[in-house]
Amino acid sequence: MIDSTHIKARRISPFLLLFWLRRILREHMQQSSAAWITGQAFVLGIFLFGIVWPNIGSLSAEKGLGDGSLVAHWKFKEGSGNAVADSSGNGNDGKIVPVNAPEPKWGTGEFAGSIFFGGSTFVRISPSESLNKLKKQITVVAHVYPRSLWSPPTPYQRFSRRVVHLAEKLVGAATDNERSRNINEGSGYIAVVQRQWREVSHPDLFYLGYGQENNALHYKWHLGLVGAEVSLYRLPEGQDKPVVGEWVHLAGTYNGETGKMSLYVNGKPIGSQTRVGEIRLDAESLNRPLAIGAELNGPSIDDPSNGFTGYVRDVRINDHALSDEEIQTLAKEARMQVTK
Repeated sequence: MIDSTHIKARRISPFLLLFWLRRILREHMQQSSAAWITGQAFVLGIFLFGIVWPNIGSLSAEKGLGDGSLVAHWKFKEGSGNAVADSSGNGNDGKIVPVNAPEPKWGTGEFAGSIFFGGSTFVRISPSESLNKLKKQITVVAHVYPRSLWSPPTPYQRFSRRVVHLAEKLVGAATDNERSRNINEGSGYIAVVQRQWREVSHPDLFYLGYGQENNALHYKWHLGLVGAEVSLYRLPEGQDKPVVGEWVHLAGTYNGETGKMSLYVNGKPIGSQTRVGEIRLDAESLNRPLAIGAELNGPSIDDPSNGFTGYVRDVRINDHALSDEEIQTLAKEARMQVTK
């Protein structure tokens, strides 16, 4: 797919093209009125082509890869306010929650054109007809820049925490709010894109982000299927942990007909497994929103957990499992956006 924003910088104006073509025709076709009329028709055709073709290219780029399967596309170009627009044409607009958060919400400088998450805010997208059709196949893509990530505590840190917690209990100051403790210390799960199943605190319909396995952080792609939970915890070859302080392109795909589930980092597949089925989007889940930058657990749709800290530049969802080549193309386009 060609990003039309790249084409515009090098595109010749159709009006300039019309001017020069008419000038050439005026100089070379004065002898024959028939030739002049034919030439004028030709020029008009070229002019109309010059106007229509860029719009077709732009529409094609907006619809995305996968034969028009784009369900939602959030580019985060707003730069201010609390509204987040879906550019797919399906109306899956969202808003930043909470609206009165003191932390900055938008990237500036080299991060302009991205949204910033500080760990306590997230984007909430209401359920919709298009989102509620994601059962048989799905692709979730996100371009992220983590500023910090969870790391396993050292033996000394674990010992210190146990001592502090015991002291709190002895003096009656211990809190029973384990969720608050997990937020402060880190749970090892960091959601980038998530949709909750029903109102429970796990599992999810789908989840793309990070997760810890065997006390080590990995990239994670999870699906809640009918009768099964399937997860991929993977790292690219040669890495012992996810990178921090640079842009990373994440993608997860699933084709329920073939059962293939794949996780990608920077356009390269890093893991897959097979489980034929479909996402368990039942009647009790149809009213649950989609979350970007955190995840929802429990009945509240205003209380996120396991939030991402950093910048997110682009998130898209397809109702089709994109191919390896299509994911690679999206990753390449994402790199071009941050290096131009």
